[in-house]
Amino acid sequence: MKKIQNGAAFVFIASVVILTVISICGVWKVFDVDVITKSIQTFGLLSVVAVIVMIAGKFVDSRDQLTVSSTGAVEDVPFSNLAFTTIRKITLAVLIASVSILALLGVLAIWDVLSGEVLNKSISSIIVVAFATLIVIMTCLQREQLFKNNKTSLGKVILYIILALIGLPFVVGIFQALFHNY
Repeated sequence: MKKIQNGAAFVFIASVVILTVISICGVWKVFDVDVITKSIQTFGLLSVVAVIVMIAGKFVDSRDQLTVSSTGAVEDVPFSNLAFTTIRKITLAVLIASVSILALLGVLAIWDVLSGEVLNKSISSIIVVAFATLIVIMTCLQREQLFKNNKTSLGKVILYIILALIGLPFVVGIFQALFHNY
């Protein structure tokens, strides 16, 4: 999973560099305004996808069932149902694959290869898939008893969910403002 996270980070960094060059060319009137607008929209979409993939990668890593105590003895962690671990990993794989495909469709719509309606549907689908994945992952982590082992704080997760729900209208509003021509 680290390879996928690193790949997403490299794509994100490369996108920032390319967008910076395009923006500078726009300031100097080398590119048309339409090219700059489409580049910024593409960058925004790819940024959201890269962040989703990097965050999802944090929940894919394998969780060991053994811990080492302060005395150096190996202790068993209470056994968690492997079905929930499998569901979590499959859900994250589906998230990464579907978000990547939806991003491709969105980029094709931005550059007028597909209709503008595809872009709105793509962004909406990314939001729905990411939120559904969040719910499934939190349920699986709770059932795997990882919160009790101090691997992840349940309070932090609930805070992130609340912040996401509060911030979601702002993100949707920004995307609607960016893509209002489509």
